[in-house]
Formats: sequence, C-alpha cells, structure tokens
Amino acid sequence: LEKKIQKAANLYKLRKFSEAEIISKKLISKHPKIPFLLNLLGLIMMEKRDYKEAMYYYNQCIKIQPNNANVYNNLGTLYKAKNEYTKAESYYKKSIELDKKIIEPQNNLGSLYIDQTKYEDAIICFKKCINIEPKSPISHYNLGIANISIGKIKDAKKHLEESINIYPQFYKTHL
Repeated sequence: LEKKIQKAANLYKLRKFSEAEIISKKLISKHPKIPFLLNLLGLIMMEKRDYKEAMYYYNQCIKIQPNNANVYNNLGTLYKAKNEYTKAESYYKKSIELDKKIIEPQNNLGSLYIDQTKYEDAIICFKKCINIEPKSPISHYNLGIANISIGKIKDAKKHLEESINIYPQFYKTHL
C-alpha cells in the first residue's frame, strides 16, 4: 500500500495528474480513510481546476483528521483560486492556529494580502515566516516584494539578497 501511495505522490510531483488521480481513486475505493490520500486527491483536483471535487476530498480528510493544518491551508488556496478571499483568509488562519510551526499557510496568507494590496499585513506574515524558518528563500523573496510595494527599497533589497544567498537558483528573485 505504501509503495502504491508513493507512486501516486510521485506522479503528482511529476505533474502527471491524470495518472496520479487514477491510482489515488483506486486506492481510496479500497482504503477510504487514509488522510494523506484524500489530501493528495484534493491537490490533484486543484491542479485540474476541479474545485468542487477538490473540496470534497479536503472535507473528507477533515472528517477523519479535523486538526490537519495542511488541509486547511489547501482549502485556503482553493478559495483563493476561486477569488473568495474572505474564506481563503479564514482557512489560512485556521491552519496557522492549528500549527504555528509550518510556514506555508503564513506565506499564503501574506500572498493573499498582497493580492488585496494589504501590504503591511503581508509584511507581518512574511516576518513571522522568517522567525519560524530564517532560511526560507520564498519568505525572504515575498518580504522583499511586499517592501517594494510600499517603497521600502532598502528593506526589499536586504531580503531579496538574502533569498539569493539562501537559494541562488531561485531565479525569480534575481529578476
């Protein structure tokens, strides 16, 4: 079972979503209560832009694991993709409340705030990310971009350079 689940996850990582979906659905039909598979199917359906089905799998996962911070983060991303920013924000905050040690929901919330031109709120989120994980190139990049947006060029430069120092191949930062 583990090998089959890993195969589905690897296909997802390779962006072979249809193949990953077929394997995952077969596995779910035999093992309907595996949170990892339910979340994986949600991610696959998000990539296929089938938000209704993605939401179904995320909600099934929450029924089994009501405190799964990653699933709430993924629900936030789903609602952000649907431009339902209030719901996205609430799911990101729920994810953060459940696990303050993971930076993804904090980064995603900051990005949501950038989309809404709430730059000061975004900066707070990205600073929290850096406090949790000081060597996160994406957090430094995001903080740099947020600082550019409010004209804090010196701060922006500092964080963009730190992003490059941490991960020189992060070409978006070089731009």
